[in-house]
Amino acid sequence: MKKQGRYFIILVAVLAALTAGYFLLARYNENQQEQESGQVDGEVLVEMDRDDILRFSYVYEGETYVFEKTEVTVEPPEASDEDGEQSSSESAEDTVESRWVYTADPSLNLMQSRLNSMAGKFTRIIAKQTITDVTDLSQYGLEEPYNVVHWETAQGTYTYNVGDYNSVGSVYYICEPDSNTVYAVTTSFRTGMDYSLEELLEEG
Repeated sequence: MKKQGRYFIILVAVLAALTAGYFLLARYNENQQEQESGQVDGEVLVEMDRDDILRFSYVYEGETYVFEKTEVTVEPPEASDEDGEQSSSESAEDTVESRWVYTADPSLNLMQSRLNSMAGKFTRIIAKQTITDVTDLSQYGLEEPYNVVHWETAQGTYTYNVGDYNSVGSVYYICEPDSNTVYAVTTSFRTGMDYSLEELLEEG
């Protein structure tokens, strides 16, 4: 009987894993179909190109970090002559690149790829569910939000408080400041927005 009971427990565990895998696969396929067809299951709150974002900020461990896009002139690398000595190339020209800088100290060398990834989270936000006339924001973790994200474009500014994660629906709750409308979105502003300044610095 003990052996049969053990087999039963293993069978239940395997069945639960297969069921979870099925739902994850179904969700992945649904997202892929939405991207390929252009159809959206929900309300589009934000849709823009990453290049349109000029400035963004987030809160981590009580500290607000603000980053701004700036144009930086990059000099061409020096070429080596036959004797191995460095010499500037007459034909090469300076190039202008867009880079993120920390507004409190623009001299810092930041990880541009990580900051671009963070800015990419603001480009497309879809509300799977909209909950209006909310009287108790604390039930969504928004009375004292986990994070406050803000970004700016030439067309306007956006600010959202970030609350709890609902594992059942795989959504995060967000709302605009001073609003009683809560949105359940798939975009995660909890993960990927949890870096200290030191974790954004290039090594060396």
